[in-house]
Amino acid sequence: MVDSIQQCCRPVRIEDRPQIEEIRARAGHTLSAHAFTSLYLWQKAMKLSVCLENDAFFVRFLQRGDNAWFYPCGSEEAQARFLQAGLQTPEFSLHYVRREDVAFIQSLFPGRFRFEEARGDFEYICDRAAQVEMQGAKFRKLRSKVNRGKHCCNWNVVRICKENLPACRTIIQHWEHSGISDREVALFSLEHFEELNMMGIILETAEGPQATAYGSCITNDVFDLHVAKTVMHNIDSYLKWELYSHLPETVRVVNLEEDLNLPGLRTSKLESLPELIPLWKGVPI
Repeated sequence: MVDSIQQCCRPVRIEDRPQIEEIRARAGHTLSAHAFTSLYLWQKAMKLSVCLENDAFFVRFLQRGDNAWFYPCGSEEAQARFLQAGLQTPEFSLHYVRREDVAFIQSLFPGRFRFEEARGDFEYICDRAAQVEMQGAKFRKLRSKVNRGKHCCNWNVVRICKENLPACRTIIQHWEHSGISDREVALFSLEHFEELNMMGIILETAEGPQATAYGSCITNDVFDLHVAKTVMHNIDSYLKWELYSHLPETVRVVNLEEDLNLPGLRTSKLESLPELIPLWKGVPI
């Protein structure tokens, strides 16, 4: 079966969105990694391809090996078929495996898979209201960083729209710490900003645009932060605070995605005092 799925794998297309999102919603899957927008934006950088079936989708992950896959999203029957085939496949590996997925695998195939914590894949989850209000002693440091950024300039905060997308592009092109793939993905996302129903803000001063942050909703109440880039130093926390303040009231949770085992990125995400969603890698024994 894995061979047949490999053969049907192809690039993720914009027209796949309704089917992928319907399957994901039926499965109750809320990871950023499996959301359509993430798959679409990162497919080139992460060497992803997708096979769509009526009750499931399968994501091949060539960046981590010829037989590396995201844990399948879909019906339990589709998951079981895929796992059974994986046991017979050389160098087969599963990635972005949630706690409930580990339990499902162990219930079907006890002792047949080995799991290791994939710390770089952990997703960071924040309560939007708590991030906006920043109440209590635990938020003291974050509150101080937000206030420093807030008062360092005379800011104008504008929502991203078709007319000011070029300003976002300018910020991303001049973001001095950006890696090549990171910059390419961010620029690619702007080309499809409206198609992907993204939303976000730009921070401006009299000198021009200085920062931008935007993302898309995984569900009605979960927002996935795809891009947060600044030209000025030391305004990252303020930028996120303004974004969270401008999100719809229906958004309860913000997903900051993963840190890829990058120390600087991990430190930055941990400053928001998030909850971590643990994820595992699974391989047959």
